[in-house]
Amino acid sequence: MKNDSPWLHQLQLTRQSDTLKDDIKADVVIVGAGIAGIMTAYFTLKKTDRKVTVVEGYKVAHGSTGHNAGQIVSEFEREFYDIAEEYGLEQAADAERLMRSGWILLEEIYVDASLHTPMSSFMGYSGFANMSRVLEELRNNTLRAEVGIATEPIYVAEDAPGLSDIPHVYKNFYTIVPRENITALMESLDDQYIAAVPGRIGCLNSALLVEELVGYLLNKYADRFTLLEHTPVRHIDLFGSEAILHAHDHAIFAKRVILCTNGFQKFTIDNKAGQDIDTEFHHTVQGAVAYMAGYLEPLDKPPTALSYFDAELGKAGHAKDVYHEEPYFYVTRRPYEHEKDEHHNLVCIGGPEVLISDTTQYVPDSVSPEDAIKKIDKFYHQTHKHAAHKPDEYKFKWHGLLCYTPNGIRLIGPEPQNPVLMYNLGCNGVGILPSIYGGKRIADILSGVILPPSIFDPKDQRLSDLAE
Repeated sequence: MKNDSPWLHQLQLTRQSDTLKDDIKADVVIVGAGIAGIMTAYFTLKKTDRKVTVVEGYKVAHGSTGHNAGQIVSEFEREFYDIAEEYGLEQAADAERLMRSGWILLEEIYVDASLHTPMSSFMGYSGFANMSRVLEELRNNTLRAEVGIATEPIYVAEDAPGLSDIPHVYKNFYTIVPRENITALMESLDDQYIAAVPGRIGCLNSALLVEELVGYLLNKYADRFTLLEHTPVRHIDLFGSEAILHAHDHAIFAKRVILCTNGFQKFTIDNKAGQDIDTEFHHTVQGAVAYMAGYLEPLDKPPTALSYFDAELGKAGHAKDVYHEEPYFYVTRRPYEHEKDEHHNLVCIGGPEVLISDTTQYVPDSVSPEDAIKKIDKFYHQTHKHAAHKPDEYKFKWHGLLCYTPNGIRLIGPEPQNPVLMYNLGCNGVGILPSIYGGKRIADILSGVILPPSIFDPKDQRLSDLAE
């Protein structure tokens, strides 16, 4: 089986696909037609009168957007307290509020564009098997409360090792419950998890959402919106007030260029109006290939999203990811239409990641390694009480490319060396809501809104010789 994503399986393309056939002009050119690029196009078209062209090297939503875990999460990969230590508590709090605003923006998009792509929203849980991670979450929520950010009480087992050592300052941020309550919340076969951290989570086929939104934009903004697929950009020249993108032996002239790629640029950038930005930035992005598997079951259980932080996984040789000190697995369950009018629950399991340093190391159409699928299956059958399927019953096995910016914070805004170039990139493992908010922030900047400084601003995120 190749890289078989359940999200792309649901796409039924009926629109015409265009590619670049001549030199063209646009006010704004967006490179990348995943969720970041299309959301940026949506908000830019809605908030400004600019002509927008989206350029995609392959097909809409067929990159990371079509090969993700399908989760909506309003959090960063880094701990909140860690971000606050680097940027200050107020800026960390502002960033989290802005990230959470993605929920409202997504709901507004659904209403505005009359979208029908199914979306589930519910309370999900992260289970922890050691007290050190529980204390980190308590520290996060104490700081959030200090700046008025709402939190949910963390459930801690009454027999958890180290319970009596939890600092008194955290007493209002957790609730003591029987161990079996946590086991039930985590739908677990065992009772190793001593705490469950609740949070709002959603499930969404972001590829289907993007494709539906593209249809809306092509119809509503027919005079201002152009989509070019199978048009890989080879080179970008930046000048003082415009840019020229080169693709298919043709040129696209633009007043602004917005990179909404996964961060691994397959093109070069020549800044003719300032310092070089090509080699200094592109090679700071850390890549990871994430592996997932899914199967179909009867539609008889509610949607859920569960993450399992198990200290034993590290001892078993599982690789750490970029920003977590310990590896983890996750399970999602949501309604899924496999064929027309054929409804099931789709259960997805993921966790294994392999770090890569260059995009050439990633083969999008390759088969998922058998050892990754075995890790997924072993975890699931040892941990989850509803794991009744057989290993050969996985309907889907897929993988996707993640990109992590040097500090784990999304880049949203103008390039300091030349504001003709802008960014909305860096999924950092949790890409859907950040992409949506990033699209709005870019549109605000383009429409002349003066925004206060933010941790998303593209500064102090280059190599040290370019840091402010």
